Amino acid sequence: MKKLSGRRSANRWQLLLVVMLSCSIQALAYVVDDDWKLVSGKDKELQVYTKIIEGQRIKAVKAVTTLDAPMTTLLTVLSDDELVPEWIPVIGNAELLQATDADGVSVMYLVTKFPWPVKNRVTVVKTVTTYDDNTNTVTMESTGVPGYVEDKKGLIRTRDSYTRWKIRPREDGKLHVEIITHTDPRGLFPKWLMNLIVSRTPGTMFSRIEKILDDETVQSRPFDEIHVFGKEVGLSAPRDVDLPATSSTS
Repeated sequence: MKKLSGRRSANRWQLLLVVMLSCSIQALAYVVDDDWKLVSGKDKELQVYTKIIEGQRIKAVKAVTTLDAPMTTLLTVLSDDELVPEWIPVIGNAELLQATDADGVSVMYLVTKFPWPVKNRVTVVKTVTTYDDNTNTVTMESTGVPGYVEDKKGLIRTRDSYTRWKIRPREDGKLHVEIITHTDPRGLFPKWLMNLIVSRTPGTMFSRIEKILDDETVQSRPFDEIHVFGKEVGLSAPRDVDLPATSSTS
């Protein structure tokens, strides 16, 4: 019995390793810098790029922009499940399933709503948030994961989902922000329509984020490092004090 138990345990670890490697390879395909095609904003503050991922129907999207806001306020907006539906155009509901632990890992439940007859999608994303105190860069990397909630009739579960935020202060006090995202909605969904939606979403999304950042009630919220990082990382700077800056080049 001990040998059988040990063999099962080894098999579970092997399966976990395969899953982790698959996720790492998938993420690598999105974040490498080559093959991105600029589709809008050549001479504007927001640049949007798309990229064809081998074996995927839907293109990956990268958006790069500058935001005039404290790092702490932006992180509050991005990590608050009540605010998520306000800045992601297609999200109808968001719910935090697991608060950020000491490793910076949190889990969120998202419902993406589409007009009839397209069925709504459900995604559970696991996010790892880290802070590099050498460059003052915050990285938030999210991947779709199975489990956590039961499948519901009328909703399609999306598992192939990836998003990475990279945020760092510039020399002028503003924030350099980059987001890379890719989702395959599965099911009957016109490829051309989904690619059109994802290429246009960043413009709407950042416009909404800027409005939220200007909201005095959001600006007045105390920054909660534990909620964002799961531990203290030393980013609790007063809102009226500039954070240490790095080069403004992207």
